[in-house]
Order: sequence, then structure tokens, then C-alpha cells
Amino acid sequence: MRGVNLGRPGTWLLGGTLATSLGGGMQTLAAGKLLYDETGSIAAFGIVLIVEQLLTFTVPLVAGPWVDRGDPRRICTAIELARGTALIAIGCVMLSGPSPLGWIMAMSLCIKAGQPFYRGAMFSMAPAAVPGAALGTFNAYSNIAQQGGALLGAAVAGVIIQGWGASACFLVTGAGFLLSGLAIAAARMPRPEAEPAAGKGASAGWGPVVALLRTERGFARHLLLGTADNIAVVLFNLLLFALVARHFGGSAYWLSAMDCAFAVGAICAAPALGPLETRLGPKGAVRAGLAGQALCFAALAAGPGGPVVIGLALVLGACNTVSWTTVTTALQLRAGKAVRGRIGTARNLVTAGVSAALVPVVSRLEQRSLGFALLAGAVVVAAYVLLAGAVAGDRGTPGEDGAAGQDGTTRNETSGDEKEVTAT
Repeated sequence: MRGVNLGRPGTWLLGGTLATSLGGGMQTLAAGKLLYDETGSIAAFGIVLIVEQLLTFTVPLVAGPWVDRGDPRRICTAIELARGTALIAIGCVMLSGPSPLGWIMAMSLCIKAGQPFYRGAMFSMAPAAVPGAALGTFNAYSNIAQQGGALLGAAVAGVIIQGWGASACFLVTGAGFLLSGLAIAAARMPRPEAEPAAGKGASAGWGPVVALLRTERGFARHLLLGTADNIAVVLFNLLLFALVARHFGGSAYWLSAMDCAFAVGAICAAPALGPLETRLGPKGAVRAGLAGQALCFAALAAGPGGPVVIGLALVLGACNTVSWTTVTTALQLRAGKAVRGRIGTARNLVTAGVSAALVPVVSRLEQRSLGFALLAGAVVVAAYVLLAGAVAGDRGTPGEDGAAGQDGTTRNETSGDEKEVTAT
């Protein structure tokens, strides 16, 4: 991955990703702490999480078409500046007196409502900002920025909460969102193709995506494969507290150590992605990454000692980065320019749907046996390995027949001297 020039737009986008990840890492911790302090229970935070899930299923229906019909860079900039301004204003209010419960919940939901716009716009902007040959490298470094920002945010939040209280975190979180908005505004790039508005309502533009899923062989499978690594993270986070309770007596220190081990593994894997793809090919790299995650879940189910658990969390993070980066790059290149925003939000919708189906089942298994729950996680990720094999055999994958167009046709978006990116 050395020597790859991401260009000024790509560098600015990475800076924005780091800043917004830092803010997100602080906000969740600070909001949870404040809600618990105000109510004395986790019930209020649970209500926020439930409403956030409702937003996850509804807001993307509006966000995807909006991003594709407008300028993703301007939309992303506006979202970040709005979130940053709101957090700083609310932070000032809460620092001046008691923290109103309604303000805390409204602030958390406001941030969550902006995420589908931000994610859809970033998914759409990346191929326009970074040359095709460097897109995989950009996605790998983007993952580093996300993990590093979340780590830094959690660390800074702990210091701020200890010294000045949780309310002060919102000022720094808001500043992070503002910096992200300014960085994205500075990322000058060609504007992706915009689709003319059709139909009534902001969510009336999903017809081309539905047609694409129906007419292009394997695209639906590819979209489903794009949820694999996020699902693995959801399952790991779901079982993390039980793992720490079993092996480390529920220590908050070891909880942080496990979380950090996953993030460090993800960061360390990014520079090795290029050589790994050269040796195994993109399709092989995805299968290897998913298989590695399945084996890690199975090994955790066997109940190894504490140090081994930390090592497995590190390997899990590394394997997650390998497959996530390659699948995301292939999906970005395969999606037509005019529908990339909707494809990005569609992937998030599918992820939320799969999570909603799996989390109750795995949670129920964990009540009976943590080992059974971890084995269920291994089976889920192993099923994605089989799906990756099916996607690899599809025609019309990137690097073969080109990228999918808005109308279900395909077109080649890479020049002859650019690195070939194939579907996984």
C-alpha cells in the first residue's frame, strides 16, 4: 500500500472521517453516562437505543435518494456542521445547570438521524475523490481513521468526564463534527452524476435500485455480502460483556482492553492488505478474512485463557478489516455513479435488518450458554464465507464486465492502467 497517492480530496476525507469518529466515540459514552446519572438505571438509554433503531429503518429511505439527487459533498458538509453546532449549543446549556433528560435524548437522536446522510454521501464520494487504483487503499485507511478516532474519542471522553463531567464531552464532540464538516468542504472533487427527481416525496427514488437488484445477476448477493463484517462486529460487541465477565470478572479495565485489541488489530491489518490481495486476489482475501473471523468466534467458544482471548480479539479485528475493505471497494466500483448513495444506505438498511433478526436469537442463546452463542456467531460468519464463494462466481462483477449502471446495465469505470478490482 506504499506509494499510493490518495490526492488532496482523499486526504481531506480521511481527516473528516477521523474527526467525526472521534466525536462519535465520545458522544455515546457521554450520553450513556448522563442518562444513567439522571435516572439511576439503563432504561432511559434503552429507550434511546430503541428509537435509534426506528430511525435506522426510516431515515435511510429519505437519505439515499436525497444524496444521489444532490451534491454529496455539500450534503455531508451540511450534516456535519449542523450536528456540531447542535452539540456545542446543547453542551453549553447542560454545563450551565442540571442536564435536562429531554435535551440529552433529543441530542442523541439528532446525531443518529444524520448518520444515514453522512454514510451515504461518504460511500458516494469516495470513488469520485480517489483514483480507482487507490480506492482500496483509501478504504483501508478510512477504516484506520474510524477505529483510531473511536479509540481516541473513548480515551479523551474518559479524561473529560473524570475532570469536567459528561456534559463537557459534548463541546469537544461538537468541535469534532465541525472539523469534519470543514475537512469535507475542503475536499474538492468532481460532482457525481445526479439523478433527476422523479415521483412524489423524498423516498420515491428507489425504483432504479430495485430494478438493478432484479436485473443484474448477483448484485443482491453482493449487497448482502457487504453486511458481513458489520454483522460480525455487532455480534462481537453483543457478547463482549459476557466474555469479559467470564474471563476477567467483569473488569472495566479488561473491557477496554478487549475493545482496544479489536481496534488495534483492525489498524495493523490495513498496511498488509495490498500484499495480501496480491497473493490471494481480492476474492481470496475476502474469503480468508471471513473465514478467519469465523474461526475466532469458534475459538472463543472453546473457552481459552484470558491472554488468548485478547489475542483472538486482535486477530478478529484484523480479519474484519481485510474482508470489509475489499468488499466495500468492490461494491463502490460495481454500483453506478447515479445510485451510489442509495446503494450505501441500502447496505445499512440490510445490516440493520439482519442484526434485528440475529441479535435476539444470539442473546437468548447467551442466557443458556456463552459458548453456544459464540458458536452461533461462528456459524453466521461461516455462512457469509459460502455467500462470498457464490458472489465470486457471478458474472458482471467489477474488473470483469464493469460496474453496474443505474438502469441495471454495466459499464467499465476503470482505465486500462488502473488496478483491477473484482467482486468478492
